[in-house]
Amino acid sequence: PLGPVCSMGIMMTLLSAAGSPYLRLRPTSQGAWAVETAVVSCALRDRASGSRLTVDLFSTVHLASGEYYAGIKDACTARYERVLFEMIADGSCFERGADGARRLVRPLQASDQQRVLAAQYGLTAQMDALDLCGDPFVHSDMLSAELGEAASSLATGGPLLDRAAEALGGLVRGASAPGTGAAARVPLRLAAWALPAPELLLLLDDWIASGGASPAPALRPIARAALRGDFAAARSLALAQTLAQGDRSQGRTVAGEMVRQRNARAVEEVGRAAAAGCSRVALLFGALHMRDMRQLLARRFDLEAASISEWRTAWLIGSPPSAGGTPGG
Repeated sequence: PLGPVCSMGIMMTLLSAAGSPYLRLRPTSQGAWAVETAVVSCALRDRASGSRLTVDLFSTVHLASGEYYAGIKDACTARYERVLFEMIADGSCFERGADGARRLVRPLQASDQQRVLAAQYGLTAQMDALDLCGDPFVHSDMLSAELGEAASSLATGGPLLDRAAEALGGLVRGASAPGTGAAARVPLRLAAWALPAPELLLLLDDWIASGGASPAPALRPIARAALRGDFAAARSLALAQTLAQGDRSQGRTVAGEMVRQRNARAVEEVGRAAAAGCSRVALLFGALHMRDMRQLLARRFDLEAASISEWRTAWLIGSPPSAGGTPGG
């Protein structure tokens, strides 16, 4: 079954009907569901120099089909002068070039935990499939030591950690409208973890307790897949919908604050790329980064226009294996 953190995300987000503008779960004409990531093109003007550049917010997910990552590599190398990517790693994995940009010195591999999670869904971990060495790829994220220091400065108690503790408790207690008897539901929720797809029962319990909140569009196909015994499809749909809703659930959390700090570092690198004369730049980051990333770009530059230029299929759910995973919208 899904781990507690991922399942907690499902409980917190599946009841919301509004999706992310950077990642979506779309029904196809063949009866499958496509998990798709957006490429949003932003036309920017540098306030200092007056020069113009296009920055594409190239959303990704970190588990997908191998074909998806091959398509990303091809598109990035063909389109852009500089591709600014996210990666939390030790400083020894990078070197700075004469232009001051930090690049990978060797390909990195996914952790065992990432591979196990990917295998549960029949997917591939990004670190194993997407080689980001060499031009035009430039590291534009915090180093692991920097991230650790930043996280330590936040982990001092107060409202952020109070919210985290409350969310973890909610995984067991569930969401409750007044008078729904949350304590009486705890044994049921604990017993759900013995089922092949505990997410479905927990989701149904939360929906009843919420008083009938508007469900996400994927709720019906999740239920249908579980009822016919296709638990793999039900869990894949739940994972995809959780990813699509995730950027709306960060709020004032430690994780959300870390995303904002990492995004600020990336926007600094956009400024360096502009100063170096680059006119076509991509930010290759997870979809959860992009809402805040766009806001930071609009503060640093004049944002003259922004639009979705394409959707790329990360993987397909409920389709024959031979039909899945080709990139493109």
